[in-house]
Amino acid sequence: MSLDDSTAPETADTSGGPGGRPAKTFVLGGLALALVVGLVGFFTVRGASGEPESADCVTEVVTLTTAPVMEDLVKQAVKDVNQDEPCIDIQVTAGTVKDVVALLSDPNAELPEIWIPDSPTWKGQLTSAGWSGTPIAEVLAQTPVGLIGGPAAKAPASWSAVLDGGSLAMADPSAEGASALALLAPYAEMKKTGETALTIEEKTVPVAQTYGERAVAGSANETDLSTITASSTQLVPATEKAYLAARRSNDQLTLVAPRTGVPMLQYPLIDVNRGTKDILSTGGDLSSRVGRALGRWFASSAGVEAIAAAELRGPEGAPLPNDIGLGSAQVLPKVPQKTTDDALRQWRVLSVPSSILAVVDLSGSMKMAIGDTTRIGLAVTASQVALDAFPAQARIGIWGFSKNRGENGASYAEYSPLERLDAPGADGRTHGDEVRTEASALPGKVRGGTGVMDTTLAAYKHAQEMWDPAWFNSVVIMTDGASDDSSSLSLDSLVNQLKSLRDPAKPVKVIIIGISQDADTGELEQIAAATGGQNYLVNNPNEILGVLASALLNR
Repeated sequence: MSLDDSTAPETADTSGGPGGRPAKTFVLGGLALALVVGLVGFFTVRGASGEPESADCVTEVVTLTTAPVMEDLVKQAVKDVNQDEPCIDIQVTAGTVKDVVALLSDPNAELPEIWIPDSPTWKGQLTSAGWSGTPIAEVLAQTPVGLIGGPAAKAPASWSAVLDGGSLAMADPSAEGASALALLAPYAEMKKTGETALTIEEKTVPVAQTYGERAVAGSANETDLSTITASSTQLVPATEKAYLAARRSNDQLTLVAPRTGVPMLQYPLIDVNRGTKDILSTGGDLSSRVGRALGRWFASSAGVEAIAAAELRGPEGAPLPNDIGLGSAQVLPKVPQKTTDDALRQWRVLSVPSSILAVVDLSGSMKMAIGDTTRIGLAVTASQVALDAFPAQARIGIWGFSKNRGENGASYAEYSPLERLDAPGADGRTHGDEVRTEASALPGKVRGGTGVMDTTLAAYKHAQEMWDPAWFNSVVIMTDGASDDSSSLSLDSLVNQLKSLRDPAKPVKVIIIGISQDADTGELEQIAAATGGQNYLVNNPNEILGVLASALLNR
């Protein structure tokens, strides 16, 4: 039966209606009118194509922040997803891990519901602020990290060798993924290099301190590959993707891979939430649904083609065509999450500029032999190793001590004031030049008994007077034994005065380095502990960097 057949209604009902027309005709006529209206409404809402338009639904918003390098790809994915989800407004912004982490400290800020981070540090930084993230896709795309230098750049033996070689120019590893992986790579290659966590920490000290100097100058957060010239001797961690982009405008760039392999910077898809409540909420379900749709797009043929066109690698990590970039370089394994979190925390601490008042024992016993040198020789060499580890903005001063060493019978004398190493000195020299000269002259000043008690109190008071919040302020005492000066303070008196002077708002730590096994670690440990410092024993000058790393990390 056809809806437009006019004879059927009239024979279906013999009772007359108003005006003498059959009642059934009126009813079906109304039905026909309703169908017409419905069809008109259908095409009005659906549009000429029959696809739904946003006018017939309540638009729901999902916020997404992506790593800048992934922004164009994400916008392509969102466009395709919106064809199937027209009532969802996926709002895309670009931002680094640093940008997103900055929101964590703002109680009024809204974190993105979906996040594509550009650093392996994202999880620890999110968790430390009380948030969590659930990976929807572990890897959407990825790109390996190598080292960029000038035309003469050579492939180093390992990432540890680069860390120890003085040529590594790191950006902020908490903000830039390539630098974060350069910091983690020495741990990933440990089985190949034989390094330990402790030796890696030692090698990190100079790099972190140099980074701290650049951070003070405001130039440590980003890597500018355009500044690398033909004469550049530095090696800058950078992704394969960044190298290929920068190489188009700077043909002096060379990308090299350490022989142990390269780490892979991966871009995961994260559903950001504060906890179980958020995961179970409607918003959490919606963001997860959108995230899964985006993940399917990246895995589709359109997504695979777009990833390749962007000079990124897919989840399988296959090299780019024609082996451009890092080609088939071996990929290092990922390090555990705890290693990532610990390394980043260590970096934050080690990169704080140092202010060290070095107080060296010059008593007669420091002439005694230790191995192929003397105790004072070990102390001086250790001082020089430490000086080489610190950048120009570090503050270093030198005192020497022994009985009746200074004016009016004082047990100490100042040989170099506590100033920045780059401060101008006499005859066009810097303060750093003068510190090295004074340190080299210390062996010729050895005489008398040990007066460590009075000296420690005076040095601590001086460091407090010179305290500056921009530095990690400390007194480092190198000695081969306890005090034998009967006219000086007692141990109990010194410890009590140090505890009384200690100011949590202006912390100064006493770090005591025992030279040789004869150092009275019992007394020295009590002195250090009174200020929250530590006591160490050193038999080799190269151990000094490990001591400084431990001291800095225990601040």
